[in-house]
Amino acid sequence: MVTFELFARPLIEALSGMSPRPLPFLHARLKSEIRVQPGLKRFLPAFLSGRYEDSQVELVPWQGSGDIAARTRSNCLLVIPPDREHILPGEWVAVMPRQ
Repeated sequence: MVTFELFARPLIEALSGMSPRPLPFLHARLKSEIRVQPGLKRFLPAFLSGRYEDSQVELVPWQGSGDIAARTRSNCLLVIPPDREHILPGEWVAVMPRQ
């Protein structure tokens, strides 16, 4: 699904004559701790709740990139930078809403 949102959707829209549009990113506070291996930018399924400065995001349990059920339970992708391996609750993180 990440590949579709980042590459396939923009390509399909361009081929259909639509003007390019930037990917939307928001910021929200993380609800619970995240630990990952550093080195790759990660786009993980998550659930965004709240509004404005009270927005919070939490990861949706998933079994890997082919877990379609987790993708349907999520309403966004949480973006984890490649240099981070530990993100604490309450930190502001980047979120890409599902379109």
